[in-house]
Amino acid sequence: NYPIGYFYGFQTSGIFQNQQQIDELRAQGHGVLSTSQPGDVIFVDYNGDGQITDLDKTLIGNPHPDFTYGFAIDLNYKDFDFRTSFNGSHGNDVLDGYDYYLYNMEGSGNQYADVAQRWRSPSNPGNGEVYRAARGGTQSNSTRLSTFYIQDASFLRMTNVMLGYTLPNEVVNKLKLGGLRFYASIDNPLTFSKYKGYNPEPDYNQRGNLTPGVDYGLYPLVRSYNLGLKVTF
Repeated sequence: NYPIGYFYGFQTSGIFQNQQQIDELRAQGHGVLSTSQPGDVIFVDYNGDGQITDLDKTLIGNPHPDFTYGFAIDLNYKDFDFRTSFNGSHGNDVLDGYDYYLYNMEGSGNQYADVAQRWRSPSNPGNGEVYRAARGGTQSNSTRLSTFYIQDASFLRMTNVMLGYTLPNEVVNKLKLGGLRFYASIDNPLTFSKYKGYNPEPDYNQRGNLTPGVDYGLYPLVRSYNLGLKVTF
């Protein structure tokens, strides 16, 4: 038994490089789709019955992290203060549903940069990780839900950083104030992650808790810059 939300689909083992590879796999009894062509994704014949069907689907990703964490740093030096906070998660995956568009190669919108490394021909196979270009509506071989669309969503995010300066008491007293502090801060300045999308913390709530870890192209987190002045009388 597994928690709700695990990703279920086909495992993959690369890209067909040429027709000979397809023919050899068929001859060995490995399941290959009848419509497979060089440049298509290779699906694993998980149950070993010599066919690629829904019976070969298995667990391919876990949206639930092994652990989450957070910490903060607070430093003071003379009249300066520095504060920063972090949070993160480790061991969770994201189903990047937006990849269906970012890898459709139709020329109808922006694409991931590694589309330039797609399979083009046996003599120009690209990086061996991106399938051939074809219209998304007819590219059913490679757009089936598989590990191709699962990404590691572990991340470390700096949620806030602030630098402040408090005027010395002798200066403040001359101004007849109780205190005067200047500060500058940034919200969400940095995120460290292998995830290629905008945000490794997707929140696809249209189906409640049944779809954790599904990214359908949400807006990135807002990065805000702030300047402040705190006056004490």
